Amino acid sequence: MSTLYYGGDVLKFILVCLYIQKSLGDETLCDLRPLGAKTDPLPPDNRFNIEILNIMDNSYIPNKLYTVRLSATDGVSSFIAFTISASGDTKPNEKNARKPLKLSPGLIYPSPDSEAKSSDQCKNSVIQYDITPKTSVEAFWQAPPKDHKCVTIFAVLAVKPDVWYNFEGPLSKRVCEDRRNVEDMQPMENDNCQVCEDAQYLLTFERIWSYNTHPLMYPDNSTVLPCFSDVVGASHSKNFYVYKFNSEASQGLKMLAEQGNTTKLEIEIRMQLGSTVRTIIKASGHPRPNMATTSIFRVTREHHLVSLVTAILPSPDWFLGVSNMEMCDMLTGTWAPHLVLNLYPLDAGTDSGLTFGSANDDTMPPQPIKSAVINKSVTKEQLKPFAKIRFELIRTYPNPACVTEATVDETEGEKKNNDNDEESNEIQVTSPMPEEHSPDPESAPECPVTPWEDWLPCEGECTNGKLQGYQMRFRYHLVDGVAVGKYVENGPYNEDKEVSEYCIENYPDSQTRDCEEPCKEQEEEEEISAQGRFW
Repeated sequence: MSTLYYGGDVLKFILVCLYIQKSLGDETLCDLRPLGAKTDPLPPDNRFNIEILNIMDNSYIPNKLYTVRLSATDGVSSFIAFTISASGDTKPNEKNARKPLKLSPGLIYPSPDSEAKSSDQCKNSVIQYDITPKTSVEAFWQAPPKDHKCVTIFAVLAVKPDVWYNFEGPLSKRVCEDRRNVEDMQPMENDNCQVCEDAQYLLTFERIWSYNTHPLMYPDNSTVLPCFSDVVGASHSKNFYVYKFNSEASQGLKMLAEQGNTTKLEIEIRMQLGSTVRTIIKASGHPRPNMATTSIFRVTREHHLVSLVTAILPSPDWFLGVSNMEMCDMLTGTWAPHLVLNLYPLDAGTDSGLTFGSANDDTMPPQPIKSAVINKSVTKEQLKPFAKIRFELIRTYPNPACVTEATVDETEGEKKNNDNDEESNEIQVTSPMPEEHSPDPESAPECPVTPWEDWLPCEGECTNGKLQGYQMRFRYHLVDGVAVGKYVENGPYNEDKEVSEYCIENYPDSQTRDCEEPCKEQEEEEEISAQGRFW
């Protein structure tokens, strides 16, 4: 990338971004000015900015797919044209020290349903599809492989013909390769999990933090024995968050981070149980940090993410956590058999205390969640994990509600192989009529419901050989004899039937109760459950 300056009565200063790209020996010159502008760019004024979503500490994970968003900061200002592109770093050229080698910046390309298209003039860039006013636009960035150092994602945009901004200030974002240990990186989120069975996992939360392991990040002469609070979290869908990095903490997380009290956060999670939350995960805290605790939970094709938090005690508002841990492997399309992740301290942004024993000092206004700075003398490279979480796949459960195209194709293939008659090879697939159900005799005539189904398996925490937790059961509201929301094999999912608000509020379709049973109830879990004791 280079900068050229043009003189003249009209064009005293025009910034032109040039890419020298070599492809099959050809060199092409790329002018990134929107709509071929011939005027000076406006000075940066923060009206527009570019951001890379779901990136932490300005560090990218090699080969990961990110979303780049160019938008108006006020949500109102609009632009008509733009170019989003990327510039890579360089490394020394052993053959010619005066010409460093260019490193790949990764790939920039349009995201689906976006008002953008690939540029015909500039490689690895996207531009506007048309010049209608827009307040935001998105593109995909596939990060480069390992050892490609830093990348600058930038944009230029025009608010009117010849009224434009160059890539200075908020329209440029420089990010560098995340060189953390592989156990410091979460697996990529799978936005299209198609696994056709539910799964049960064993969570092991290993505490590492102690004076011996973290002498510069451990309380001095504390009147409270340093420890972690109970671990609380959930398996959930992409529409639920226990917390989000760079966003404000909920009231439940604030209480947990400041006091170690999980009550309010558990209530927040329980309110979504049966919809965006599949399982509430709970594991007991212990007086010594260098101990471990376990819990068992369940995930489904829809609820394939896991989030967990635990407070660091004592502290102003520091906690450990993982948000949106992916259980559905994006590459294999199956449940991950084994996952490990290191946890580092986070700052909830609700208390301004600087030390473990600081007095309460509410942060007003609250700040976004970020990495905690416990001791400024400890560099990022010296920081050690405070805890480690392990996920072990215990077993899977058939899900009759899941019918894949592969299953249909396989059935069709088998029928064709068994019948040489071409006409008989045609398969007529018809959806059966919704099954009619008899109402529970004890249900109200104005709000008929089906009888309760059997209780689902107990899910919770293994302690001293006992699985302690909760279990759920379900029933369905009946409308015209049809169970609303109940799966019918190869038939319609009857969500179009409308249930009155009165019936929903007064006759719930799910129940939860506490449960306790031996951890070794199932033979296939004996070996794993034996590891589920504290040590």
